[in-house]
Amino acid sequence: MNIQDLQQQWNEHGNQDDLVTKLFKESRHLKIDILLKRNILNSILFVLLNLIINIYVWSVLIFNFDNISARYIGILLLILTYVVLFKNIRQLDLIYKINNSKPVVETQKLIGKLKVERVRHNRFIFVFSNLFFWSVIILIYKWDLALLIPYLWEEASIVVIIHVGFSIIWLPLSIWILNKYDEEKYSKFWSRLNRESYLSDQSLNTSLNDALSYLKEIEDFVN
Repeated sequence: MNIQDLQQQWNEHGNQDDLVTKLFKESRHLKIDILLKRNILNSILFVLLNLIINIYVWSVLIFNFDNISARYIGILLLILTYVVLFKNIRQLDLIYKINNSKPVVETQKLIGKLKVERVRHNRFIFVFSNLFFWSVIILIYKWDLALLIPYLWEEASIVVIIHVGFSIIWLPLSIWILNKYDEEKYSKFWSRLNRESYLSDQSLNTSLNDALSYLKEIEDFVN
């Protein structure tokens, strides 16, 4: 066997290694693409939901602009839904920036940013959920709060006290709950809530964490 034969065998062996690496990377990228499509669907559904709410709110504002309660509550709800809409568009933008041609490190950074955006999105909705709920209810029934609140105060003041009190307490309470999720050590009770809350990385970003693990496999295999 001369030097040319040895060189040919070496090149064939190298090509086989390249083929194995290529197939391995393609299999992992395929799994990552499937996981990212789930996040795309989630963001698109939120975008559609917010567009529907926006259309409804605008219709209420146009036809009930003389109702002061509906007017200001509608404007407030529009602001909240536009914030949520922006957050979902931001998530979609990050997802579409992720592709197989980018280096692994760059893809990891994009997925890391996406994870943060998803947690912030859900936490924003959680903190303002009480405001979202009552804004939608007031607009659906087109309540005039200037008439409703005095009437309820006379007939059942405890109802007004409970709802107003809860609305005031909810903001600091929700922030306290989120801070509990961010603690490094917590009880079994908070640990279980953390896994099921969809307000933390552990509960919300399972698919993205799996995608990062596949990228780590590619990185380890290539190196």
